[in-house]
Amino acid sequence: MRPISRDLRCRLEITHLSALFFGLVIGSSCRADCFVRADGNDSAAGTSRKTAWRSIERVNRAALHPGDRVLFQAGQTFTGNLQLTAMHGGTVKNPVIIGSFGHGRATLFAGTGTGVSVENAGGIAIQNLIVLGAGVTNNTGYGILCDNRLTNATMLDYLSIENVAVSGFGRHGIMVSGAPAGFRQVRVSRCVMHDNLRGGMEIAGRLPWNIPQHVHANVRVTHCRAYDNPGDPNYHRSHSGSGIVLYQVDGGLIDRCQAWNNGAANGSGTGGPVGLWTCASRHVTIQHCESFGNRTTGADGGGFDIDGGCQDCVLQYNYSHDNDGPGLMVYTYPYESRLDSGNVVRFNISANDSRKSRRYAGLWVRNDGNGMTGVEVYNNTVVVGPWTDQAAAVCGDGVEARFRNNIFLGAGGAVPLRVENPHNKLRFENNLYWRGGSPVHVVWGQETFATLEDWRRATGAEVLEGHPLGFAEDPGLVSIHDAVVHPKQLVGIADLRDFRPLPGSPAKQGGLNLRNRFGDGFAADDFFGRRLSSDGPWPLGAFTE
Repeated sequence: MRPISRDLRCRLEITHLSALFFGLVIGSSCRADCFVRADGNDSAAGTSRKTAWRSIERVNRAALHPGDRVLFQAGQTFTGNLQLTAMHGGTVKNPVIIGSFGHGRATLFAGTGTGVSVENAGGIAIQNLIVLGAGVTNNTGYGILCDNRLTNATMLDYLSIENVAVSGFGRHGIMVSGAPAGFRQVRVSRCVMHDNLRGGMEIAGRLPWNIPQHVHANVRVTHCRAYDNPGDPNYHRSHSGSGIVLYQVDGGLIDRCQAWNNGAANGSGTGGPVGLWTCASRHVTIQHCESFGNRTTGADGGGFDIDGGCQDCVLQYNYSHDNDGPGLMVYTYPYESRLDSGNVVRFNISANDSRKSRRYAGLWVRNDGNGMTGVEVYNNTVVVGPWTDQAAAVCGDGVEARFRNNIFLGAGGAVPLRVENPHNKLRFENNLYWRGGSPVHVVWGQETFATLEDWRRATGAEVLEGHPLGFAEDPGLVSIHDAVVHPKQLVGIADLRDFRPLPGSPAKQGGLNLRNRFGDGFAADDFFGRRLSSDGPWPLGAFTE
């Protein structure tokens, strides 16, 4: 995966209006609420529904103050490009709010340009709107573009985007950017991004790829959906067509989001899209999300990814299925900004992923950069079919990682595990390997082992403190998921019932109690939030029952 594009030079240029100009516009200042109606009058006061303004252009000329609200009439369409600058900024406690009044949401139709631009302004809340472009073949802008271009490295405080639907744009639905600094306290919730050419949402810096500085801080993306964002076939500098991405973020969360059917037209030959992912970031968690049916014309096309330059990032309690590429990926590229360290993949499900490339897998771990240390992969359930060669694939070059309590299940010829360039810093301890009744066939470098015992004896894998570990038997799951791909079949984590262990399954109580054995840094709950035993055995895979 190549890192996020920082090339915003082609975006629609925002007009810079001076403070003097704002002061001279007659009636330009409005305090408290300002209203905009389709049958309004731009010469009116704008301070009530009866004296509402008519146009987006009139809003652009207004000098807004902390606590002001600009409200567009719900159910109506307003054509134009909303442009907010430092003259429109608010504060954390008193943001400037852009939204709707009445029943439902107003539509801002941007035509060929950017729908809402926020430049060098913090304290902005955009909510309860539909932002619509002229379509991916006609539009050249963003749905919502928030950019910090201040040259003094000042981070702007507070940016909120809530209950906004964005579609029909030639770049991203939502882009939050900055260099050398960006935004702090970014909140994006209940937003839908679909049919945007370059991708759904990116919260990204514009610093060079090898700079270890983080641009944004304290970012939360919750209850959002990104789908049918195809990627740009004519954009070759980097990937396109991802669902939601956090890049150069210090402290972030993607929670209870979905991404599907993205990336089918990605034009990059070296880096591809992923449904939900992060790179060059620290302390980012992606959890309780579903990512499925994502596509690619070349590389990647997976469900979830902790990518290059990440430190202390976590994938947990996610469901990946039916993607072209890996379901769960931990990868770093050659020009990473910092050494990858302390990343965790736990209590996730990958089912029927790696549909397009036989070299990929449901779980895929690889270093092409300066190395990875402290990778923890535990209690995941990974199931693949005959379209790929392995359920889990690990390239050992420069990777220090531990794999515990996982279920790796291959079918139709796919082996449970393939390890390239193995070494003693790759530890496999108490995992379950199954191949649909065929011999297990763990591939370890140039050797293939048909039994767990042979593998242990030859390599020291699946041994802890001199005791043999691991299972080579049917995990006894309720279901291993229909192998037919349904790209728009949103399952929903709350309704997921497949992959649970049946009575008598070794997965129910076959796991190591990692908290007891190795410390409190390990998760205390399973995929569904059930509390794990404090002193007894844990499950194998993502479920306790």
